[in-house]
Amino acid sequence: MHHVNRHLSTISAAVWSMKVAFASSDYHHVDQHFGATPRLVIYGVKEDQVTLLKVVDFNVQYGHQEDKLTCRIDALEDCVTLYCVAIGDTVFRQLLQVGVRAVRVPADTSIAMLLQQIQQCWKPMEQMTTRRQRDPDRFEQLMAEREWHEEDDAG
Repeated sequence: MHHVNRHLSTISAAVWSMKVAFASSDYHHVDQHFGATPRLVIYGVKEDQVTLLKVVDFNVQYGHQEDKLTCRIDALEDCVTLYCVAIGDTVFRQLLQVGVRAVRVPADTSIAMLLQQIQQCWKPMEQMTTRRQRDPDRFEQLMAEREWHEEDDAG
């Protein structure tokens, strides 16, 4: 049985170093269990840009059919993370084997907010934390405060 109902991809999908998927029924919120989601929404993420790359709509069938999960896993090709409200342990491990980390989030978590959080990870550490003032003479002061000597191991 064919489980994919519709598959929309953009031309630029190959140029993104990070692709992230969301189990969503409304394109705006993570609100689905991975095995029962009617849709996966996949974005490309860069430090200063986010683009919708792919939407895959599935025929929703309940139960544990192996081919149903296989087509969902295949739809995550090149994704590094999947956000969903629930996922079974076996499928979680299967995703890890293909390089996709599943992250459980509360129902109705905003996709836009998650994308923004992902982008914040790109910012250099000095922008995220207050940088300490460094004294250019700190090493000389350290050497003066303590007695440094090398021990002879030939003993």
